[in-house]
Amino acid sequence: MAQRKTVRSRRLGKQIRRLRDDAQLNQEKLVGRMNADQPRQRCISASHLSRVESGIARINSEHLERIITVLDVGAEHAQKLDELRRRADEPGWWQEYSDIVPETVEMLVEIGEDAATAHSYDNVYVQGLLQTRAYAETLIGNARAFVSPINVDRMADLRMRRQQRLGEDGFQGMVAVLAEGVIRTLVGGRDVMREQLRHLIEVTQQYPVTIHILPFTAGALPGTDNFVIFGFPHELDGEVVYVDSDTAQRIYEERNPVRQYTYIFDAALAQALPARESQDLIRAVMEEL
Repeated sequence: MAQRKTVRSRRLGKQIRRLRDDAQLNQEKLVGRMNADQPRQRCISASHLSRVESGIARINSEHLERIITVLDVGAEHAQKLDELRRRADEPGWWQEYSDIVPETVEMLVEIGEDAATAHSYDNVYVQGLLQTRAYAETLIGNARAFVSPINVDRMADLRMRRQQRLGEDGFQGMVAVLAEGVIRTLVGGRDVMREQLRHLIEVTQQYPVTIHILPFTAGALPGTDNFVIFGFPHELDGEVVYVDSDTAQRIYEERNPVRQYTYIFDAALAQALPARESQDLIRAVMEEL
């Protein structure tokens, strides 16, 4: 039976695939070298390696060690690969919310826990990692078609716990682009919105977070999706994009969609106000409330 993909199993599989590609070996050739002089019961199949590379199946320590040997992986990188293998199915705190959120949202939280960087673009509401609890509760409570009223508090708890990553060791920084309409949309009333805007100023002082406002004067938005691009500690991990909408959440790891969303983010950032001017605009909007 196939196992659930986890962020670490996906990261491990992706790194193995890229190491194999760098060595110019297809799966059959790698498996052939791994199985050389091994008894049948200790061999690995190409189909199992394929599932490992996709993050679905798990690999044991012996087979990983053979991959490391065949591909001549350095000691430091080999240690990190083995850590990903050991922690592939490590339970996470977010699993206690699995009864109220879809698997893609669970994956979002898991991605955020391992990510070293985050680049976000939002044109409707404040990015979840930057929301106050009152602002979050208002948004979640308004999504009555998707969230039961009895689950609003737990959903808000989940969102607040995600934000702890901003201050943890290993997190290098976040760059957020918000369309001006985001900070001018009155969510939850004047008091809630004033607190939210104040938080956008304070979070940049407390954590490695930079916020840029894309002003109305920039013209047409470079994209309509709201998304976060997550980066990981190792270059072979690549990047992962989480795209959010009212009716669906999507996760992309393939190079083409990641490249497309990176282009949108870069275009938005290029048109956005510098960080200091963005803070001035946030203060000005806050004073208007």
